[in-house]
Amino acid sequence: MTTTVTVTTIDRIAILVATILLAACVSQGPESRLGTQEKERKAQGIKMSRTSDCVFQSTISGFEALDDRYVVLFANGGRKAYLADLSAGCLDVRSQSALAPVDGDGNGQICGFGRDSIAYRRMGMVEDCRILGLEQLSDEKRLALGVGVPPKPKKKEEKREDKPGDGEKPAAPP
Repeated sequence: MTTTVTVTTIDRIAILVATILLAACVSQGPESRLGTQEKERKAQGIKMSRTSDCVFQSTISGFEALDDRYVVLFANGGRKAYLADLSAGCLDVRSQSALAPVDGDGNGQICGFGRDSIAYRRMGMVEDCRILGLEQLSDEKRLALGVGVPPKPKKKEEKREDKPGDGEKPAAPP
């Protein structure tokens, strides 16, 4: 006994929609970006020349994640910037709105060696990414990475009070 299966147009459309939805699910999320971050990093040309710089934890005032591997930490109101190289396996660092430097060895500094790390909350859990290297950035390297130059310090204007004897004659009494 043979049975024939008839596929209607509505069935074909339903199969096509289901296939498209499954393909969209597969191509989303951090796993779909595997390999693209390495290409982005090579395109940016991120190379660290020093990896053992340190910054006081209390002076860190902000951050900018370049990708899931490199984070720029800003200190002293943005006047200094440090490039942190994070350990592999840290996902979604770039999409975080808050990062916390963790002083793992208790010396008050975040360094490119030791047990210091960057922590953030992801999907209800705290992720802790070890810092493998830390380099203070020059103005040129800041511009090359696209994080801008530090704000210029405001110059204090010296107020000069004119005194008699500075080339002006004192006012005559009335």
